[in-house]
Amino acid sequence: MAQTRAAHTRRRVLLAAAGELAQHGYSGTSLARIASRAGVTMGALTFHFPTKPALAKGVYEDGAASTRTAVDRALGRSRLPLQNVIDITHEVARLLRTDASVRAACRLSREEAGAGCSWHRLWLGDVERLAGEAQAGGHLGEKCSAGLLCVLVVCMLAGLDAPAAHTSGSVAEDPDTLSRLWGLVLGTVAAPRSPALLPGGSPG
Repeated sequence: MAQTRAAHTRRRVLLAAAGELAQHGYSGTSLARIASRAGVTMGALTFHFPTKPALAKGVYEDGAASTRTAVDRALGRSRLPLQNVIDITHEVARLLRTDASVRAACRLSREEAGAGCSWHRLWLGDVERLAGEAQAGGHLGEKCSAGLLCVLVVCMLAGLDAPAAHTSGSVAEDPDTLSRLWGLVLGTVAAPRSPALLPGGSPG
């Protein structure tokens, strides 16, 4: 019973910390406010996470695990590398809209608030590999290269990465925005005779 209660407290602290870090960043977040948001005492918080860096690390690891799980799921939906790239962007976008731990991991990485926080590499490495495969297979248009495709993906996700800094919240939070963006650019990104692609992502 005590172990279950401790695990529940730890989870509440992590969820509260994720919300605070995603909204206010590392420097703008305090342990006292996290404890208040979680509804726990400072003693209970520091029992599980003695320092702010330790708590940030826990939140980052949660967000990183969710991200990798989603990316791995996306990689299994299609045999076409370019479609896999599209599917990864949809998974990342979904997580940034719905998962505070992922938004926090993204922000910690962007702010370089801790060693080992490299959230973007959790999905960008696969995008780079798949873009290379698409180019080698002749699936990219003549005006598109693997490098340009990677830059395009990063730019597409930038508005969801930090929507307040880049675009209106309503556009960034609209789940159909990414599908419309892919619909706009696929005619140039994909080779004319490449297999049909789904701008809204593969089903599943």
